[in-house]
Amino acid sequence: MTELLQKRQEVLEPSNEANSLVQFYALGEHWRSDVAFYHDEIRFLQDLMESYFHHFLDQMNLAWAKRMERKISILDRRREEIERKLNLHLHHICDMIKDNDFRQEKHLLQDQEELENLLATYAKDFRTLKKQIFTLTENGLRNFQKNQD
Repeated sequence: MTELLQKRQEVLEPSNEANSLVQFYALGEHWRSDVAFYHDEIRFLQDLMESYFHHFLDQMNLAWAKRMERKISILDRRREEIERKLNLHLHHICDMIKDNDFRQEKHLLQDQEELENLLATYAKDFRTLKKQIFTLTENGLRNFQKNQD
């Protein structure tokens, strides 16, 4: 087989490594979408806390609301760090695909696993905090309505 035909076949039939990288990149883009969703959710929760909660919470709940606001802030910083790592990871994948260089694939797999663990933990922590905030909202509204009657 001539060199030109061999190169053409390599382009038409990507290696398993290249397919893996494309799959990793697709998963990374999915994760980036999740991170963007969490960013929007955090902004919503911050607006909810700042705009509405303080009007109907008693002193005990107000202290709890402040703690929730701090937790939201911490979660947002964690989200930013995950987003930074994810963007670096995707950039690295692009470079590997572009350069057809698979020598650092082991390091890439470690990064992929770390990101997966970070996102899973983040999602769990986010759901827990969101549930706490909604419970706080329900209790605050219930007390506010009782006081209005």
